[in-house]
Amino acid sequence: MQNKTNLNNQSVNGIKTNMIWHRRLGLSTFVVLIFLAISGFALNHSPGLKLNQISLSSNWLLSWYGLELPATEAFNLGESWIYQDGDKTLWVDGKSVAPCTAPLFAAAETADMLFALCADGLLLLTTEGQFVERFSTVDGLPANSSGLTVLDNRIYLTVGLIATEFNPSSFELTATDVAPETLTGSQKALLPLPKPLQKSLRQQSVGASISLETLILDLHSGRFFGQFGVLFVDLIGLLVCILSITGLAAWIKRR
Repeated sequence: MQNKTNLNNQSVNGIKTNMIWHRRLGLSTFVVLIFLAISGFALNHSPGLKLNQISLSSNWLLSWYGLELPATEAFNLGESWIYQDGDKTLWVDGKSVAPCTAPLFAAAETADMLFALCADGLLLLTTEGQFVERFSTVDGLPANSSGLTVLDNRIYLTVGLIATEFNPSSFELTATDVAPETLTGSQKALLPLPKPLQKSLRQQSVGASISLETLILDLHSGRFFGQFGVLFVDLIGLLVCILSITGLAAWIKRR
């Protein structure tokens, strides 16, 4: 009789211990399981929700994925900022102006015009940043021109140690006795583009982005947090298995 009582007590204690651990496991995995269920539902209905068409391009997210866009540099000409979007477009103060193959070598200004030297030609603009004309190698621009300077309202182009004066009215190039070193030292330097213009550029141009579907998938699998995240999700899966076993054991013992 005593042995039977001891067995009953051990059985009751076993059930209590099992239920205690069952509750603990349930509480420890509750939030994660809810998230996995919701994210799994979203991924299962991704085509209908069009998650792959929603692009995310915030700086911290791109940085997390190693796709952060570098800070754009620009030339400051008076009150205007001239810059290139990293692809094939020249921008002036947040407005797309004309095709401009990277890199943007230099920019300069005279009293009545702005100039931008791209890899595929010299662009002539109004002081308001409107495109006027392009001077390319077909028109006589020296190949590999990489220097552009304005001195005393005169425009000079340099190729290595060779400098020529450019006439924007006739598109003529003439030899000059101005030393290339003087022109190089007077050339405008690149400066960080103001943040408002950087934000506008990233919103208007096609740049790096992460789809919402990719983000949810990486969060669901734990890959968003690297190897640690994957192992954490694996641990949650293991705890769910244990939770199922302890739940089944408690049900069997109660019968």
